[in-house]
Amino acid sequence: MQNTNNNYIDEDEIDLRELFRTIWKYKKFIVAFTLLVTILAGIYAFTRKPIYEIKADVQAGYISNSNSNIYLMEPYALKLFIINNFDNSDNPKKPLPKVSVQLIKRTNNILNLKIDDISNKSAINYLQTILDSAKKRGDIKLQSYLRNNKSRIKIFQEQKEKIEKQLSILYNKLKKTKEPFIYQALLTSLKGMNDKILNIRLQINRLKSKISPLNITRTTIIGHIKQYDHPVKPKKKLIIIVAFITGLILSIFLVFFIEFIKGMKEEERIK
Repeated sequence: MQNTNNNYIDEDEIDLRELFRTIWKYKKFIVAFTLLVTILAGIYAFTRKPIYEIKADVQAGYISNSNSNIYLMEPYALKLFIINNFDNSDNPKKPLPKVSVQLIKRTNNILNLKIDDISNKSAINYLQTILDSAKKRGDIKLQSYLRNNKSRIKIFQEQKEKIEKQLSILYNKLKKTKEPFIYQALLTSLKGMNDKILNIRLQINRLKSKISPLNITRTTIIGHIKQYDHPVKPKKKLIIIVAFITGLILSIFLVFFIEFIKGMKEEERIK
């Protein structure tokens, strides 16, 4: 039994020796092939157009309301709008700029934009184009909101003016009347009209507050735009390292494949 185990060990040692002999025999081929693959990968990495990346947090535009905010464009709708209109990653002729958008869940109205382009400047300009377009889209809803509230203000002002004219008439009657019963009735009417005017003024002030610029936030960047001095792609070091390892493994595989073919031909000759 011990002899059998020794035979297995000897065979394993012989196999390992043969493997190293084969590799050593083709060492020049292995080195040359590995260098070739590495050099080609290096040429690819250094000639490929660099891609820069910027990041920015963008707040979806909204109108402040006592109950809840009214979005000029819902955050998820804004995300789809940006992706559908500004992401060129699926365009084989012009794959850049590439735009990706994520909603920041803890806020619900802030989107994180990432833009890949040929330079930081180009990416920042593209970001501004996205913001301008989003503002124009939001302005459609904003203008409708402003027109609606201004129209309501105008109606209230017309009602107020009408009641004020009636008040003026009643005041004149009050000055002239000497009948206590009529005098009391006029006072009651005046009080009711003054209450109406007060209520209308409150409504007008409330509507003016709703359309105040202080309560309107348009789509805008929050904080600073993050940009990097060096391109994010191509990752030259990684490409070269991977190419070197791949070339080495592939060259060794080719060496053993060549030896296998040679062995088959020798067996055929012997037969």
